[in-house]
Amino acid sequence: MNRFFLLLKESLLEKKFVILILGGVLGLLSYFIVYMIEGMDLSAIEDIIALWPEEMLGFFGDVEVFTSPYGFWTLELLTFMWAYAGIYIVYMASNLLTREVETKIIDLSLSKPVTRYNFLGSKIAFLYLFIVAALGIFFLLTMAGVAFSSVFQDEGLFFDRLWLTYIIVVLYLGALAMFAKFFSTIFLSGRKAMAFGIGILFIMFFLGEFYVYMDEAVQGMKYISVFYYFNPSDYMVHADFGLFARDLIVLGSINAALVVGSLLIFNKKDIPI
Repeated sequence: MNRFFLLLKESLLEKKFVILILGGVLGLLSYFIVYMIEGMDLSAIEDIIALWPEEMLGFFGDVEVFTSPYGFWTLELLTFMWAYAGIYIVYMASNLLTREVETKIIDLSLSKPVTRYNFLGSKIAFLYLFIVAALGIFFLLTMAGVAFSSVFQDEGLFFDRLWLTYIIVVLYLGALAMFAKFFSTIFLSGRKAMAFGIGILFIMFFLGEFYVYMDEAVQGMKYISVFYYFNPSDYMVHADFGLFARDLIVLGSINAALVVGSLLIFNKKDIPI
């Protein structure tokens, strides 16, 4: 177990500046969006949205999402979190293990008193801590912006909703990362794991976001997409805690299943010498 924490510490120290930079850049972008909302007349957007076709409203959500400062912030930041941070995290998850396999460093690592479960477990724990820390910085800077914004003060300082949403975003990005990690244990190749991880990300994106445009016969495919269980505007604007509970359970289960699957596969995998 001591070896587990040592490996985890080494990974965190190696990526400490990346955590600060990613969290800081996203946080400053969020702060800018909050500041930008100060000078906007969100109520005027309602007249523009009234001209949109019903299908487009079905994709973006109801009008209230656009006219609420929290809804506008959510659409600008969280809806595209898969692009802002998800793709990089998938890339990192694809290479954490495979880099050591491909460079033969893993032979030295596993020759020390550490089990395969502890070795891969330290990589997985690092991924989650990376996401928790980077998003923590992002949400803290967001809270600072919201606290000083008169528009958000008039709407209400919903810090409880922000932190509940933070949990869902962690699980959402964690699931995307763990798909890549799962493929990396199967192929032990960074390129293949990255290709499958990015491929699955975009497939789930289209299934989870564009199902409203699909035929009814294939709309059921949305249930296999991580994106279908990521609904930050409903938590932030409508305080839909029932939907939050469902998404928390489903995303938590997906993460747990991928973690267990990755550990079991890696424990049985023949590592090329």
